[in-house]
Amino acid sequence: MMAFKDIFSDVIGEDIQCIFYNKDYRCIKGSGVHRAYLARFLHRLSPGHRLQIKTFKCPCDRLCMYIPIYQGSNIYGYVIVLHLKRPPEQKEILFMKAYIDVALKEYQKEQELNKLYDTIRPRAIALSTIHTIHRLLTSTLDMEELIERIARLTLQVMRARYCSMMLLDNTRKFLVPKAVIDIKTSNGKNSHRRYRNIKVGHGLLGTVAKTGKAILSKDLICVPLVDEDIIGILCTRYKINNTPFNNFDMEILTTISEQAVIAIKNAQLYDDQKRMVYGSIKSLAALLDAKSPNTYTHTEYFAELCLAISEEMKLQKDYIRNIHYAALLPDTGRFSIPDSILGKHGKLSKQEFDVIKKRHLESMKIIEPLEFLKPAIPIIMHHHERYDGTGYPDGLKGKDIPIGARIMAVADAFEAMISSRPYKKRKVSIQEAVKEIERNKGRQFDPEVVDAFKSVLRKRTIPGINYK
Repeated sequence: MMAFKDIFSDVIGEDIQCIFYNKDYRCIKGSGVHRAYLARFLHRLSPGHRLQIKTFKCPCDRLCMYIPIYQGSNIYGYVIVLHLKRPPEQKEILFMKAYIDVALKEYQKEQELNKLYDTIRPRAIALSTIHTIHRLLTSTLDMEELIERIARLTLQVMRARYCSMMLLDNTRKFLVPKAVIDIKTSNGKNSHRRYRNIKVGHGLLGTVAKTGKAILSKDLICVPLVDEDIIGILCTRYKINNTPFNNFDMEILTTISEQAVIAIKNAQLYDDQKRMVYGSIKSLAALLDAKSPNTYTHTEYFAELCLAISEEMKLQKDYIRNIHYAALLPDTGRFSIPDSILGKHGKLSKQEFDVIKKRHLESMKIIEPLEFLKPAIPIIMHHHERYDGTGYPDGLKGKDIPIGARIMAVADAFEAMISSRPYKKRKVSIQEAVKEIERNKGRQFDPEVVDAFKSVLRKRTIPGINYK
C-alpha cells in the first residue's frame, strides 16, 4: 500500500492520502482512517461505472479520485485518493491504470506460487518425514524403545505438546498405552504406565480403533495404525503455537502412522525371532544337561546375575543380549569332557585339567554352525581366562578378554562358591564369597567387573539368591 501511495504521489506531484477497500467495500486495516461517506459512495456506483477511474467531491467540497483494482470483470478492491489539489491529467490516469495492471499481475503470480507452495509443501514434508522416520525407526528393533521414538518423533514433526500411542491387546478388546508423552505435565517423560487401558469403541480413541476412521479437530488428531487389520492408534494434541490442526497435519500424521506400522511389524518379527532363539538355546542347554545328569549345572539365576552386572556397567543392549545367550550356555565346553572328570569328587589332577582345557575348545564346534550364537561364542570360550593372563584356553590378559567373558568369570566363581559342587567339600557364605572375589581383584578378575558385581549385590536382589 505504501508503494502504491509513493508512486502516485510522484506521478501527480503532491503528497497524496489513500484509503484502500476490499471488493466488499470494507476498509483494509492500516490503510487510512475510514470515512463513512466513502463507503456510501462506493455502494452507489452503478456496475457500468465501477471499472472506471473517476473523480468526485467529498462533503467538504475537495477533489477526490476513485480507482478500481480489477482484471477483466473481476474487481479485487478500490483505492480512494483524498483531497487532490488539482484534477489528474489523462496521461497520469493512464499511467495509474497501467501500474495497477502490472501490480495486479504480479500479485496474481505470487498468489499462484503460494497456492502451488501450499500444495507441494505437504508432499515435500511427507517425503522428508518418511526419510526421517525410516532412518530413526530402523535403527532399533527393541519394541519399547521403538514406540517411544515414534511418539517423540510425532511431537517433533507435528510441533505438538502431547502424543499417545496405543496398541490392541491380544483379545483385541482394549487399547493398551505404550507411550504417552506430555511436554507440559510430565516434562517430556514417557508416562504410559499411569494411564488405563481403553475399551475399543469407547471414547474418541476407542472409536478410531473400532472404525479405523481418523478424527481431526482443532486440538486433536487421532489416526488408526493399520496393517492387514487395525493394530492400534496414534494420537497427538495441542500445537505448541496454539494454532488449530488442519488437513495438512492430518496427512503428515497419517504418513507417520504408515511408517510406524512397518517398524512395529519388523520389531514384532524380531521379538518372535528372539523367542525362537531363546527356546533353541534352552533346548540346547537341556541337551547338554541330559548328557551329564549327575554333574552340577548352572542355575537360571546365574544368567540373571550376568545380566545385572552387564546393565550396571551400562553395556549396549545388543551386547547384553549376547551375554544372555552365553550365560544360558556356559557349560557348552563340557560336552566332550568325560563324565569321570566332570563327576569327580575332590581336586583334579594336572592331566585331567589339561583334558578340560583341550576339550573345552573342541566343544565349541557344537554351536559354531548356529549363526545367531556366533557373537556369544567368544564370551563362552574365554570365560575361564584370568585377568592376569594365567587362564585358559588362550592365556588372554586384561582388556584383551571379552568384557562378557570377564563378567561371566566373576558370576561363575561367585555361584561356584555359594553352591554345592562335586569337587569341593562345602559351599561358603555370601560374605565369604564376596571377600574371596575382592581378594582376587586384578589377578583373576577385572576390577571394574568386581566393582559392578558388588554394586549389584548392594542395590539389587536376584530372584532365588538371598544376598542379605
